[in-house]
Amino acid sequence: MITLPREYVVAKFYEYGRSPIYNKFNNVYQCSCPVCRESLKKRRCYYLPDNDNVYCHNCGWSSKPWKWIREVSGLSNQQIIDEVKEYDVSVDIGKVEEVRPTVQASTLPEDSINFSDAHQLEYYKDNHIIRACKHIIKSRRLHTAVNRPDNLYVSLKDMVHKNRIVIPFVNERGEIEFYQTRTVKTSDLRTKPKYLGKVGAEKTLFNIDKVSSDHDKVYIFEGPIDAFFVRNSVAVAGITERGRSFTARQEEQLKSTLKWYDKVWILDSQWGDRASMIKSEALLNQGETVFIWPETLGRKYKDFNDLAIAANKDEIGWDWIQKNTFQGLEGIVKMSEVKRYNNL
Repeated sequence: MITLPREYVVAKFYEYGRSPIYNKFNNVYQCSCPVCRESLKKRRCYYLPDNDNVYCHNCGWSSKPWKWIREVSGLSNQQIIDEVKEYDVSVDIGKVEEVRPTVQASTLPEDSINFSDAHQLEYYKDNHIIRACKHIIKSRRLHTAVNRPDNLYVSLKDMVHKNRIVIPFVNERGEIEFYQTRTVKTSDLRTKPKYLGKVGAEKTLFNIDKVSSDHDKVYIFEGPIDAFFVRNSVAVAGITERGRSFTARQEEQLKSTLKWYDKVWILDSQWGDRASMIKSEALLNQGETVFIWPETLGRKYKDFNDLAIAANKDEIGWDWIQKNTFQGLEGIVKMSEVKRYNNL
């Protein structure tokens, strides 16, 4: 591997990069990528001196600087080495400008940042919202959970979903069809709910793209984050106390993609959440199969995310779920114990 002096790399970045600038606040050099020839206005190719890396967020190019220089200049390794030996490091870095790299995707909130993208995280490493999001993701085990989505995002600019973790709802074709966002700042709860859905879009089932035919059951959660911890699980992002509140799109997915699966409903603990108890009873009365929390755990934990954190686990197993799954009269009788505890 060839390690080049920063001054030489900067000079080559300005020689071959299109419309280059230097962002002194983040110590990042940016240009319009000469590899994929993106728009001159976007400048999504970055040289990160601290990481000794060149990365283009438009085409995905990522390499050490010498490989990038070799690609865009046509120079051989030996020619690069010879140039460095006699190179005059004087370079005009031009104007200083604050330009933010972003993920452009019409299916996500404006300027969404991908937490799987190390280059974006490096760029925003000092942003307090990014740090708060990373803390929530790590402390709630969302980055290691067995059934987590491939990517989580945050938007720093979107008018509705600004400063919120973005959870994508990927459909059967691998496309982001819907998303739900979770607040990061407690102060935001005074004006907005903890969870918000994509405005003007029809809800779909969360994580349906990860359902496997190797298992005959699918586990249906109300909230997507709880579904992170159980394989072959999806989420509906909210149901009413009558037990159902599906969109036409969700009904379609349940009746087509999930048609041949046995369905098990898993809600928040019925022992500590009156609404969850009512919803669970409604589902049982409709002939559905429902997970009923065992009393010792149900009185202690709110949901599967809390349980996974307490147990220090990334997966909650099917066998334990099955032991606490009920339907029909047996489920109604079991729920009567919960109702007595809740004085109902």
